[in-house]
Amino acid sequence: MIKIVVDLLGADKPQTELVLGAIRAISENKDLYVYLMGRKAELEDFLANVNYDESQLEIVDCTQEITNYDDPVDAYHDKTDSSLIKGLKMCRMNEDIGGFVTCGATGVVLISSILILGKLNATRPALSVVLNGRNDKPFCIVDCGANIDCKADRFVDFARLGVAYMKTLGIENPTVATLSNGIEAGKGSDVIKEAHELLEKCGFNFTGNIEGKEVLDGNADVVVCDGFAGNVLLKSIEGTAKVVFDDIRRAAAGASDTQKAQLEAFIGRLEPKFDYNNEGGAILLGVKKPVVKGHGAATDKTVYNTVKIAYGLAKNNLVEKISEEFEKK
Repeated sequence: MIKIVVDLLGADKPQTELVLGAIRAISENKDLYVYLMGRKAELEDFLANVNYDESQLEIVDCTQEITNYDDPVDAYHDKTDSSLIKGLKMCRMNEDIGGFVTCGATGVVLISSILILGKLNATRPALSVVLNGRNDKPFCIVDCGANIDCKADRFVDFARLGVAYMKTLGIENPTVATLSNGIEAGKGSDVIKEAHELLEKCGFNFTGNIEGKEVLDGNADVVVCDGFAGNVLLKSIEGTAKVVFDDIRRAAAGASDTQKAQLEAFIGRLEPKFDYNNEGGAILLGVKKPVVKGHGAATDKTVYNTVKIAYGLAKNNLVEKISEEFEKK
């Protein structure tokens, strides 16, 4: 059995909506077991009218909830019976638990995951997101917001984390590129130029620099950058896609109902690929258990996808693959 802890509190939607995503995940994967962290009585009442295999889940009662208004450090110390803190501690104390899923406050997730689960291979954990580029070719961006300012050697760690992650998706020898303002080796800040030199010497399938406009072409399986640049890149992709699709809809306002329906079907196929939240969320790489962070505005579909991601990472031995990459130093 692959065991995953699912935090159902701290998101915008109620736990009774989010839990349906976990139920769907276990119904499709008979080797998946979930620990549902939330208000037990309410969940039991709700699930009494839902069809599911009771042997695949356990509800763990939590009396506290962490919100976006909580200070991350205070929440870690003061809300020990919250679904987030209690769930992470369950992961740490039980070797057979394969990962943690949450849609809670990002700052608390980052700090608490590092303090409770611990760092893997003494690296600085990073947030990673997988998007589908041209021809639906997946690629990951590391870091997406956990480390705003970085020294050059951090980029090497980010590359190792990203390479290990992409290997769990079946890519045997992932290509690595540094995000920069030009493809030439001499382009970028001093940190980027130094990182470029280090990455060339570390045995990666390193292809050099990549510009933001080329990221979606799929020329690199792993795009490494500091958390500031990665977050800006990610939000820019999402924002650009939203404007383009909104303008297409506006331009088609005078079309027939049939044409509008065809257009919406077309947009419906493309739009989700530019928003990582539709596919689940971000993965915190570099801690001792996989942590998948969904958006605070998560729906039951988000929870379903995040649980699927955590299930896949545990099943494909992400932590072991990361350790193998760091042993190559």
